[in-house]
Amino acid sequence: MAMHEVEGPFGVGVPTSEEAPQLAANSLSLFDATAVAVSSVAPAYSLAATVGLVIATAGVGLFAPSVVILSFIPVVFIAYAYFHMNRKDPNCGASYAWLSKLVRPSMGWFNGWVQVATSVIFCIAAPLLAGQYTLTFAQKQGWIADSVANSFWTATLVGAAWLIFITFICVYGIRWTVDFQWVLVIIEYVCVVGFSLGGIIKVIASHPAGSSSFNLQWLNPFNVSGFNGLAGGVALGVFFFWGWDTSVNLNEETKNKTKTPGRAGIISMWLLLVVYVMNFVAIQMLLSPKQIANNSGDILFFFGGQLFGSWAGFVMIVAVLTSTVATTQTTLLPSARIALSMSRDKVFPKLFGTINPKFLTPAIGTIVLAAIAFIGMMLNAGSPSINTVFSNLISNIGVLVAFYYGITGITCAWAFRKVAFQKVSFLFIGIVAPLLSGVFLLFVGFWVIKTAGWTALPDIIILAGGIPLVLLARFTTKGDFFKVKPIAYTSIE
Repeated sequence: MAMHEVEGPFGVGVPTSEEAPQLAANSLSLFDATAVAVSSVAPAYSLAATVGLVIATAGVGLFAPSVVILSFIPVVFIAYAYFHMNRKDPNCGASYAWLSKLVRPSMGWFNGWVQVATSVIFCIAAPLLAGQYTLTFAQKQGWIADSVANSFWTATLVGAAWLIFITFICVYGIRWTVDFQWVLVIIEYVCVVGFSLGGIIKVIASHPAGSSSFNLQWLNPFNVSGFNGLAGGVALGVFFFWGWDTSVNLNEETKNKTKTPGRAGIISMWLLLVVYVMNFVAIQMLLSPKQIANNSGDILFFFGGQLFGSWAGFVMIVAVLTSTVATTQTTLLPSARIALSMSRDKVFPKLFGTINPKFLTPAIGTIVLAAIAFIGMMLNAGSPSINTVFSNLISNIGVLVAFYYGITGITCAWAFRKVAFQKVSFLFIGIVAPLLSGVFLLFVGFWVIKTAGWTALPDIIILAGGIPLVLLARFTTKGDFFKVKPIAYTSIE
C-alpha cells in the first residue's frame, strides 16, 4: 500500500499508509458562510430571550440600544482578529488551534474546553425555548390546552425532538445543514427587519397611545448609570453577538478558506448591529416602559400584536422558533469541529476525531455532544420555570463567551507583535484594537462573576473545572502536543 504524508497539528509531515476521510472541502461560498454566521447569532431568538433582561438590568433601562452598540465595539474587533489569524491558519478548531500554536498548548486546550462546554450548555437551554414556542404556537391556534402549553416537561420533550432533528441534519452533511439554515434565516430576518421598520413607521405616522418619539440619547452609553449595570448589560450584549465565529469553524469546508470565513464573520457583525439597534429602537418607540416591563418574557409576541394585531404575534412566534432551531444547530456544528480538531491533535477522545466517509462530517462527535445536551435537558426538566432556567443560562453563557473572545483578541496582538509596525492600519486593526477589546471583555467577565455571587456558579465550575482537565490531558497525552514551543508570525500576509 502506498505511503502518503499528511500534515500534523503543527504543520509537520506525518507518514501514514492510508489517508483518513476529510471534511467536505470547498462546499460553502461567502454567501453560505455569511448566512451561517448571521443564523448562528439568531437575532429573533436573542431578542426574545434577552431584550427584557437588558432593559431590566439596573442602570440600563431605555439606554439598552447604547449597550448593544457598546457590546458590538469589542466583539467586532475580535472578529477582525479571527480574520487575521484564520488567514494564517485555517483550522476548524479556530481559537483552540491558534492559542495552542501561538501562546501555549495548555492554554489552547483550556480555551477549547470552554468553547465546547459553553456550546453544550447552550444546546441544553435553546431547545427548551424552541419547545416552549412550539407549544405556544399550538396553543394560540387552539390545538392544545393551556395546561399542556405551560407544562415544563412537555416543552422539554418537544425541545428534545427538535434537538434530535437538527442533529440528524448536522450529521447528514454540511450542504444539507447550510440549505436548511438558508430557509430559517430568510424567515427570521424578513420578520424581524419588517416588523422593526413597521413599528418605527407606525409611531412616526400615527403616534399611538403609549408610544414615544425616537430619542438620540438612547444611543449614548454614558447615560447608563453605574459600572455594575454597564458590565451586566455588556455581558448580555456579548451574548447578542455570539455565534458569528461559526463561519470560521467551518473554514475547512469553505471555498478560499483563508479569507472567506473571516470575511463572513465581519460582514455578519455589521449586519447584526443594524438589525439589533433597529429592533430595540422600534420596541422602545412603540411600547411604553411599563408595557416592556410587564411583557419582558414574550416581548416580541407582544410587540407584534401591538403593531399589527394578533396575527402578527403568531408570525413573531414562528420567527423566534425558526431562529432558535437555527442557532441550536449552528452551535452544535462548530462545537463538533472544535472537538474534531482537538481529537486530531490526540488531546481529546479519539471518537470525536472520526469523520464519516459518506457524509464527510464528524458524525460520532456531533451525536455524542447532542446526547450530553439531551441528558442535561432531562435533568433540568424538574425546574419550576423555563424562563428562570433559561435566564440564568443566558447570563452564564455571556461571561464564558467574553472569556474566550477576550483571550483570542489578546492572542492576535501577541501573535503579530513582531510585525506590528509594518503597516499603520494593521497596527490598529490587528494589534491595538484586538488587545484592548480582549482586555475589556475579560474584565467584564471577571466583574460579572465577582458581583453575581452564586448565580455565576456555572461559570466558576466550567472555568475552574478546566484546570484539572487540562492537567489530566497534559499528563495522559502521548506525543509532543504539549511540548511544542509557541511561535510568532513574521509577516502580515
